[in-house]
Amino acid sequence: MRRATIFAAVIGILILAVSVFFALYRPETSLTNRRAISVGHLPSIEDLRGNLPSSPLPETSATSVPSSSHDEVANAPSIGYLPPPNRNLSGSVLGRQRVPLPDAISDIHQIYYHTPTLTLFMSVTEPDGRRSVWKLPEDGKAERVLSAGDGVGEVSVFGDSKGVMYLQYDHPARLYRSADGLKTWNLVLKDYGSFWNIADDGAGNVYAGTHDWNRAVLYRSTDDGLDWEPFVDFQQLLPQFAKTYREGDDRYFLRHLHGVIYDTHEHQLIVGTGDVARFALMSPDDGRTWRKIWDEGFTAAVPMSGGFRWLLGPDQLHGHGLAVYDAATGAAREVWNPIPYGYAGYVYSLLDVNGIYYAAIHTEANEVGEVVPKFGIIASPDGETWYPFLEYGPLTNHARTDIWLAQAPTYVYASINGVLYAFRPLDQEWFQDKTPFAPPPRS
Repeated sequence: MRRATIFAAVIGILILAVSVFFALYRPETSLTNRRAISVGHLPSIEDLRGNLPSSPLPETSATSVPSSSHDEVANAPSIGYLPPPNRNLSGSVLGRQRVPLPDAISDIHQIYYHTPTLTLFMSVTEPDGRRSVWKLPEDGKAERVLSAGDGVGEVSVFGDSKGVMYLQYDHPARLYRSADGLKTWNLVLKDYGSFWNIADDGAGNVYAGTHDWNRAVLYRSTDDGLDWEPFVDFQQLLPQFAKTYREGDDRYFLRHLHGVIYDTHEHQLIVGTGDVARFALMSPDDGRTWRKIWDEGFTAAVPMSGGFRWLLGPDQLHGHGLAVYDAATGAAREVWNPIPYGYAGYVYSLLDVNGIYYAAIHTEANEVGEVVPKFGIIASPDGETWYPFLEYGPLTNHARTDIWLAQAPTYVYASINGVLYAFRPLDQEWFQDKTPFAPPPRS
């Protein structure tokens, strides 16, 4: 009798293990009306030409027209599924928890947590090509908010400091504004390209940069996002970069814009440029003059403690890593580089959760001929010293592994393509027995 009981228990454990395995490893279903006066020293076109890689150049925009070399790599076979972290360093159950989602959520482009309504919003593409927005309320089930079957491209959701949300469709470009957590929304702009992100000064001025084909225009709204107009055209400001850089390739050196920041402490406007002429520019006088602060066009940013520093994330493989920009001194310096550790270099998402910083490092399928195997989330107790936290992979072939982070009241969401995970935020004590990455050399 005792043997039968033990045998039954073992069988039960095996059945449970198999169920958990299949729950975790679900297959993936698949201009300017205002001209700037002066600009600080910037690299020349000759400088940029001298540093051009021989492999296909970076391009992450869904609105782009890829070259044949990009097509070759982008059409590489999918990895089939994206596994959960193979290293769970959080020490908590939520460190590996996969959030159940409907099968209709097959590809998550972005996530955004709306604190006033305690709701996670996900911009996705569904298996039939429909572009939609889903919401996941606190302790609730995911449900579709809206969808559009016409057109191509992506849908994005972002918000400002007042809790106002913006919903964007590209191709055709449409920007909607909602002051009630997407219960209702109004069309406020159309046919502008697409915005990478939105930043505001808390006093009614909202800024956004176009991430479009050979169009690098900073837009501004002076009435809390209700009306928009072109503010600064960076190709007019920097005409030496408004030209193609390679025979047979229509892309410009300065092709589009990436991140936008408004620093309310020093009253600085900071913009990241994109494609080949990559750098971050700062204006201390509301767009009249600009100067370079970093040799990379940041795709993610988060304010740091003290009120005058910003953590910046790059959009480049085998190049720059994370940097801290000090708005008081006007200087940026690198604090972590991916190259020595085999990580890719793309950062679309940064978070500060109770003084602990998180950076999501992902790969792009259409970048180079080689496979970059490592991607995941790294963490820091101060924004200066960084530690491995959740590592994904390793990959054995090309794949897009976009990671987006969003902070909820009691945990952090992390989305990877069509999969959503959650983990408990770390505290300062967690870092005491962990080994950090070596700091990059000071220049």
